[in-house]
Amino acid sequence: MELFELILILLACVMVSSVLDQVISHLSLPLLQIAVGFVVALFLPHLADIHVDAELFLMLFIAPLLYRDSREVSRLTLWVNKWSILSMAIALVIASVLVAGFVLNLIIPSIPLAAAFACAAALGPTDAAAVAAMGSTVNLTNRQSILLSGEALINDASGVVSFQFAIMAAVTGAFSAGAAIQTFAVLFFGGIALGAAMGFILKRLMQGLRRRGYINTTAHVIYEVFTPFIIFLLAESVHVSGILAVVAAGLVMQEIGGNIKSPELARQEMVSNSFWDVIIFLINGVLFVMLGMQLPKVMEASNMGGLSPMLVIAAMLAVTGVIIAIRFLWITVMELIRRDPETKERGIARPGRTTLQSLVTTIAGPKGAVTLSIILTIPLVMEDGSPFPMRDLIIFLTSGVILCTLLLANFVLPLLSPIEEPAGQAEELTNARILVLDKTVAQLRRILDDYPDEEFTPAMRLSLMRYRVRLMRERLARESCGPEIGQMIQEVLTLQQERADDIQKGSWHIPEKERLVYYSLLPAIRESIGYFGGAEKVGARFETSKGRMLLRLSRLAHRPVDFDDEKAARVYYDTVRFALDLEYTAVRYLQGICENGSPQRKMIAQTLIEEHKAALQSLWGRINYGQEVKLEEVDEFVHEAGEELPEGMKNKTMEQFRKAWDYNDEADANAMQIELEQIRDCRLEGSITAGQAKALREEVYLMQTALLGKE
Repeated sequence: MELFELILILLACVMVSSVLDQVISHLSLPLLQIAVGFVVALFLPHLADIHVDAELFLMLFIAPLLYRDSREVSRLTLWVNKWSILSMAIALVIASVLVAGFVLNLIIPSIPLAAAFACAAALGPTDAAAVAAMGSTVNLTNRQSILLSGEALINDASGVVSFQFAIMAAVTGAFSAGAAIQTFAVLFFGGIALGAAMGFILKRLMQGLRRRGYINTTAHVIYEVFTPFIIFLLAESVHVSGILAVVAAGLVMQEIGGNIKSPELARQEMVSNSFWDVIIFLINGVLFVMLGMQLPKVMEASNMGGLSPMLVIAAMLAVTGVIIAIRFLWITVMELIRRDPETKERGIARPGRTTLQSLVTTIAGPKGAVTLSIILTIPLVMEDGSPFPMRDLIIFLTSGVILCTLLLANFVLPLLSPIEEPAGQAEELTNARILVLDKTVAQLRRILDDYPDEEFTPAMRLSLMRYRVRLMRERLARESCGPEIGQMIQEVLTLQQERADDIQKGSWHIPEKERLVYYSLLPAIRESIGYFGGAEKVGARFETSKGRMLLRLSRLAHRPVDFDDEKAARVYYDTVRFALDLEYTAVRYLQGICENGSPQRKMIAQTLIEEHKAALQSLWGRINYGQEVKLEEVDEFVHEAGEELPEGMKNKTMEQFRKAWDYNDEADANAMQIELEQIRDCRLEGSITAGQAKALREEVYLMQTALLGKE
C-alpha cells in the first residue's frame, strides 16, 4: 500500500510540475520537479524512507530510458564521430571516476575509497535531455548536439558498469584489478553481443509478423514497451550487462528506411512515439521528484556522519568543480587537436572560439535522471550485514552535484550560447496560418456553392464551421489586432443579445415547455455556425427565474429531440429563423462601421461581415435543404417567434443530421487535404517560408492522425 501511495503522489507531483513549467518559464522543468518533490517531502517525510530494490530500479527506470535513446540516435552520426564520443563516454568517465573519487576520499576520509569511486561513477552519465527542458533558449551547434546525444547514450552504460564494480568492491571489501578487467570484459562485450543478437532476432520476428498481418497498432506498442525489460532481464540472468544489452538492441532495432511508409506502419510509428514520449517524460519526472523528496532526509544532521555542514557543502562543491574541470579540459584538448572535415583546419587555429564551444559542451552535459537512479540503488547493508558507510551522505553529495550542474546549465548556458530568435517569429507563423486557413475556408465555400450535393453538404457545412472557428481563434490570438477584433465581437454579441431580448418579449403566447426546447436548440445552432467561448449562448435565456432554472435542468438532462416529429421540426425551423435574425443584426451593425468607422475598425468589420455572411449562407442552406421550392434569401430579415413551416416545406431536419454524422470524417479528411494544397500553393507563390510551410503541414498531419485514430 505504501508503494501504491508513493506512485500516486509521484504522478501527481509530475503533473503539478508540468503545469508550473508553463507558468515559471525561467526555470528548467527538472529544477521545478526537484522543488515540488522537496516541498512534498517536508509535509510527508515518510515517503523518503521507501526503498526500491536496486535491480528493479535499474530495470524500471534506466532500461527504458537508454532503449528509447538508442532507438532515436543516428547510427551514422555515431559512427562518423565515434572516436570523440567514445573518448567522452568511456575514457572521460574513467578519468572522472578516479580523480573525483580520490578528491572525495581526501576531503572526507570517512567515506571509503570504493564508496567514493561509486559516487563518482554515478556522476559519470550526463543528461543532455535536460538541456531541452531549459526555460531559457540555448543554441547548440550540430556537432555539440551529436556529441552530447552520443555521449549521453554510451556513458550511461559505462557509468552504470563502473558503479556496479565500485559497489561490489565496497560491499565485499575485496578488489582485484585482473579479476575486475576480466569481469568488465565479460559484462561489457557480453552485454553488447547479447543485446545485438536479441535486437536482430526481435526485429526479424516483428517484421515477419507484420508482413503476415498479425501485428496491429496496439500489439506494436506493447512490443515496443516490453522489449527493453525482456532484454534487460535476459542479460542479467546470464550475468552480462543488461544496460549495454538494451543499448545494443536499441541500435540494432532501428528502422532504417525512407520517409515513405505504408499508412499502417506510419500510424504505428506515430502512436509508438507518442506513447514513448509520455513514458520517458514520466520516468524523468518521477526521478527528479524523488530527488527532491530525498533532500530533506539527507540534509538532516544525523545523516551527515557527524561532519559539519560546511565541510559537506565544501566537498559537494569540490566534487562538482573537479568533474566540470576535468570535463572542460578533456573536451578542450579533444577539440583543439581535432581537424574539421570541411575546412581541414584544427581547432587550435581558433583557440578562443574552440575554448568557448568546449565550455558550452561542458556545461550542456548536466547530471540528471540516470545519475539519480544509479545512486539510489546503493545497498542499505554490506555483505556482513552492517550498514553501508555514509550512504545518506553519498546520496546527498550526489544530489547536490546534480543540482549544481542543472543550475549551471539553466542560468549560465544561455549566457554563453544564446539563440537569437527572429523578432516576431511566432507572429509571422500565426499570420501564415491565418493566410492558409483563409484560403482553405474560401475554397470550402466555393465547393459548397458550385458543387451542391445533398449527401455531402451537411457534413461539409460542419467542416467549414470548424475551419472558420480555427481561423477566428488565430485572428484573436494575433497580437497586432487581436484585441480590437475581440472588442468588436463583444459589441456585436451585445447587440445580438438586445435583439434576442426584443424577440423574446413577443413570445409570451408560446407555451413555456415549447420555448424551453426553443432556447435549448439556439446555442447548438449558433455553435454549429462558428460561435464559441460562450458566444453560442447569446439569445438563449429566459426572462423569469423559473424559466432559467428549467433551462439549466434541461441542459443537464441532455434529452434528445425527435426531429422526425412535425412539431419538433417546426420548433427547429423557428429557431433557425431566430438565429438568422441575430446574424442580420450583426451584419447591419458591421456595415455601419464600414461606412463611418476608422480605417482599422473598417478593416476588422469587413472581415467579420464575411464570417457572418458565411453563417447566413449556412442557415439558409439548412432551411432549403432538400426542398423542391426553396425560400429566397433576403437582404433584410425580421423574425417573429412562433413561425410555422411554410406550406409545402418537407421535414428534412433529421435527414440533415444523419447525413452530417455519416459523412463527418470523410468531409474533415477532404478539408484537411484542401488545407495541405493551400499550404503548397502559398509556398510556391512565396507568401509563406519553407519553415512555416513545414510547421503548418505538421499540424495538419497531426490532425489527420487523430482522425485515423477514430476509425
